[in-house]
Amino acid sequence: MNTNLYPQCLRELLDSEVFGEAASLALYEVAKNSTDKYKFGTLLQLETETKARLRPFLYRYHIDLYEEIDEAQILGFVELYLQSSWEQFIATFKPMVMQYLKRFKEIAELGPDQDREILLSMVEHETAILTWLDLELEGQEGRSLDAIIAQINYPLQRPKLRTENAIHLN
Repeated sequence: MNTNLYPQCLRELLDSEVFGEAASLALYEVAKNSTDKYKFGTLLQLETETKARLRPFLYRYHIDLYEEIDEAQILGFVELYLQSSWEQFIATFKPMVMQYLKRFKEIAELGPDQDREILLSMVEHETAILTWLDLELEGQEGRSLDAIIAQINYPLQRPKLRTENAIHLN
C-alpha cells in the first residue's frame, strides 16, 4: 500500500457521489418522460444512499465532508441529455462510468484489509451503474435497473407498465 496516496484518494469516492447525486437530480428535474424520471430518480436514490454510507468511513480518516458541485459540469450533462436520443446519451455516459469504475478498483487495491468491504462496495456500486447502461443499450429496459435497485435500501416504487394502466374497451 502506498501511504502517500491512501487515504487521501478516498475523497474521490465522496466527490463522485456528490457529482452523481447532483447530476441525477438535475436530470430527474428535466426528464423527458415518466420512464426517464423513474430511471434518474432510482439513480439519484443510489447516489444519495451511497454518499450517506461513505460519510462515517471518510470521517474516520478525517476527510472533510463538504460538498462542492461543479455547476457547469452538471449543466453540460443536462444539455447532453436534452439534445441527444436516449441511446446517444447512454453511450456518451458509459465511458465516464467506466473511468470511475477503473479508479474505484485502483483505490480498492490501495486500501488496507479493514477497509476492503466498503471499498469493494464502491466497485459494486459503479459496476451496477455500468450494468444499467449496458442493458439499456441492449434494449433490456425491463431489467436494466435491477443491479442498482439491489443496492438501494429505500427504492422508488416501480411505475406500472402502460398496458396495466390502459382502459380496455369492448
